[in-house]
Amino acid sequence: MTSTRRLFLGAFTAGAVTVATGAGTASAAEQAEGDVTYPGEVLARNFRTEGGTTSTFRTVSTTATSKLHALTVHQAGVAGNGVALNVVSHNPNDSAMYLSGTEKSRGTLKILHRGHADASDAGAAAISVYLDTDGVTDESGGTAAQGIFVTHSTGPTRGNLLTLRNNGVDDLVVKGSGAVGIGVAIGATPRGRVEIAQRTSPIGLLMQANEDSASRLIEIRDRTGTAKLRVLNSGALAAQNAMFGVTSGESYGGGDGVIGIRNATTVPTSDPANGGVLYAEGGALKWRGPSGAVTEIGSA
Repeated sequence: MTSTRRLFLGAFTAGAVTVATGAGTASAAEQAEGDVTYPGEVLARNFRTEGGTTSTFRTVSTTATSKLHALTVHQAGVAGNGVALNVVSHNPNDSAMYLSGTEKSRGTLKILHRGHADASDAGAAAISVYLDTDGVTDESGGTAAQGIFVTHSTGPTRGNLLTLRNNGVDDLVVKGSGAVGIGVAIGATPRGRVEIAQRTSPIGLLMQANEDSASRLIEIRDRTGTAKLRVLNSGALAAQNAMFGVTSGESYGGGDGVIGIRNATTVPTSDPANGGVLYAEGGALKWRGPSGAVTEIGSA
């Protein structure tokens, strides 16, 4: 290991030389200026750099079979609350830690949680984010910080912004375009801004109304921002206009607040149960009841 600054070591072993110091006594390493090289292993109770300098751990790994890590931090204890690495910063003007890489087929940060077969780790998480506010001990003032933030500096990513896979599909994927897929096939592109593949769930999308009768479960607006379709708190459907029998090219004859029915592609020929069928034929509005009788309500 090579150091370009003073070392304050409680005790260390370097090759065949061992230096042990007492409390408040500087080691021999403190007296050295410039580069200090230790050809063997260095063992110390603590390591500290001061004076505005930085510490560097560097290695060169050139083989694919062996991994020469520049730094390995190991918490060997199996009890207590001590962590392997604790990074703390008091600087409000910069990040607490930088992490960068040039990977092609691996994550810049790779986290492995070694689970327990007895499911005793149900309260654990591979990533846990805790947002706190200094000086606040109750719920009166939460931080304004974002939990997770993803952006770019050289143009939108061509990969996925987020991919979650746990059931042989993309359980949740956010594409670089912002399109969202839920339960879609792995690698599939959502066919809309949001696509939900129902898979084995008995309900594809469930929404439950709140206590406010004036609220709306769903509201769909046109390009000008005008509401055209609403599902009210009661579950009732409210639409500005409605056209049945078409998926595009609706025609309301210049009307507004009306219902349009396109001529039936196939006229009903069997008797419906528990009600009837309303349809248009040749421009005439007709009703077929459960007895098979067809009544013309309005002529063409």
